[in-house]
Amino acid sequence: MVIKTKNIIQFFLGFFIVFFMSGCLPSQEVLQTKLEQQKITQKIYIKDDVDAYDTYEEEKKRVLQVLKRGEEYNIVDIKGNFVRLEKNDSNNLNNDVWISSDKIETRKTYFLTLIVNPSDSIIIINNEKYEPNKRLPEGNYTIAIRADKYFDKYFDVKVDKDTKVELTLDFDIEAEKERIAIKKIEQEKIRKEKIRKEKIRKEREEKLYIDKKQNLIWQDDNMVLINKKPWITEENYNNKKYFDTKGDTAATYCKKLTLGNYKDWRLPTKDELKNLSLQKKYLKNVGSNWYWSDTTSSINNELAWSIYFDNSDGYADFKNVSNYVRCVRGK
Repeated sequence: MVIKTKNIIQFFLGFFIVFFMSGCLPSQEVLQTKLEQQKITQKIYIKDDVDAYDTYEEEKKRVLQVLKRGEEYNIVDIKGNFVRLEKNDSNNLNNDVWISSDKIETRKTYFLTLIVNPSDSIIIINNEKYEPNKRLPEGNYTIAIRADKYFDKYFDVKVDKDTKVELTLDFDIEAEKERIAIKKIEQEKIRKEKIRKEKIRKEREEKLYIDKKQNLIWQDDNMVLINKKPWITEENYNNKKYFDTKGDTAATYCKKLTLGNYKDWRLPTKDELKNLSLQKKYLKNVGSNWYWSDTTSSINNELAWSIYFDNSDGYADFKNVSNYVRCVRGK
């Protein structure tokens, strides 16, 4: 009778323990919701060796055992950043344990270590840039390696365990010769551009005058003391084409002028030229000459205004007469 009573007590005690433990675990539906929220699966793998605890509560937890990288377990509960792993016949757990969720992965991964010479090579794995000691799920991967002065290298590698590959790229002699030749061409371009810019700078400094009062830039080379042109050609004057400045004229000369790398020169107006004559002490090239303006006389279309630089006087001269030319442009 005592034995029978003892067996009954053990039966109910076992039943109570099973009932109590199952009551502590969430239903499969609740667990699935938690898994989806964490974006993980019920079956997981240990990412790195990790301590396993008897509880998820920080102040109470104690280490029960160490789980090894790559081991497979099933999640039966989730609390915050901790997951509960189930003890069963297929694993070596002594009890259900808790571990941090950042120590698990849903697919078993392996280290792929690539050691390449030269060390500054660019390595691409399945169209993504390689990072040292990259972790990859099991599978086949296409690797492309590129480096200046070397031939590109392409190969496939199967990753089903931690894998290490060492290789040296083949030196590309012809590519290096081409690179050196291109570099010389680029250096020559840079040298010529430097010379060109220095020439422009010097020409602007020596052959132009910056008129800050009128916000203008003036031609100020020795040609302003040499070059004389009519306002219009003799042919146009005789044909009474008093505004046709085509041909070898002062206006055409300015339009074709390139100076200081500027190409937008023109004849100045009467007022612009008169104001410049009042600044003649600042000019590098100045003489006692009459200079054409682009201003036609309001009285007679045969005449255009010129300015005498000695005293800034203005004079309406016949357009077929040759006077000196000093071109101008906006600053």
